[in-house]
Amino acid sequence: MAFEIAWHCQQGTRTADNRDHAGIGVRGDKLLAIVLDGSTRGPTSGQFAQEIARRFVDWFVAGVEEITGDALAKQLRETHHTLAIDFKSDSASYVILYAETTGPMVVLHAGDCLIGRTGGEQPTWLLQPHTLANALAAVPIEVLAKEPTRHILTRSFRSKRFMAPEHAFIDLDDRSLLVATDGFWAEMDAGGQTAFVNGDRPFAREEHDDRGVLLISRKKSDGGITIAGPQPTANLYLRMT
Repeated sequence: MAFEIAWHCQQGTRTADNRDHAGIGVRGDKLLAIVLDGSTRGPTSGQFAQEIARRFVDWFVAGVEEITGDALAKQLRETHHTLAIDFKSDSASYVILYAETTGPMVVLHAGDCLIGRTGGEQPTWLLQPHTLANALAAVPIEVLAKEPTRHILTRSFRSKRFMAPEHAFIDLDDRSLLVATDGFWAEMDAGGQTAFVNGDRPFAREEHDDRGVLLISRKKSDGGITIAGPQPTANLYLRMT
C-alpha cells in the first residue's frame, strides 16, 4: 500500500504573503502531514505557520519513537514553548495527520482547517472547525461557510497561550482525502473546488483568502509515497527518508 500526495495553493488578497503552509514527512511507509492557515491579523503569522510545519516534519523524520496522539500533542506543546519566544502575537489553524499503511489515521486539529473525503458532487467534511458559529452545536459545513462568526476561532495554535488540540481517528479507504484551509472549503463552491484540485487557478476580482488543499490518495500498488501537483514546492516543506 502507498500514498500519492498533491499540494495545491494560491495566495489571496488579504495579506502581502501567502499564509497557507503544508509540511509532509515520510519515514519509511509512515506519513505525517500538517496543513496550517496563518491568521491574517498576526503580523508574522505566515512565518509562524511555516516554522511550525518545518519543526514538526523535522521532528518526525529524525525520530524513532512510536507516533500516537499523545506524542503528537506533546510535540505541539514543545514547539509552542520554543516559538513563543520569537513570535509574540501570531496564531494559526492546523490539521495534523499521521498515517500508516494499515489502521486508522491519527488526527489532531485546532481552528478552521478541515479534512474531507472526495466523492459525489462535493466533499464530505469529516471534522467541525473550532469557531464561534458552531461553538454550541455542530453546524453543516455549507451553512457554516456563510456565517460571519465562523471567523472568530475558539481554538487555534496561539503564540500567547497554548491550547490543546482536538483528537480524532479517521479510517482510510479508497477515496481521496482533502486537508484544506477555509479559503478552500468556505470560499469556493463545489465546482471551484474540483477545478482547483485539477490545477485550475481562477482569477477572482473580489477579495479572497489564501487557498490551500492537500490531496492524499491511497494506492494499492507498492510504489511508495509520491508527491504530485502543479506547484509541488509552493509553501510546502517536504522531507523523506
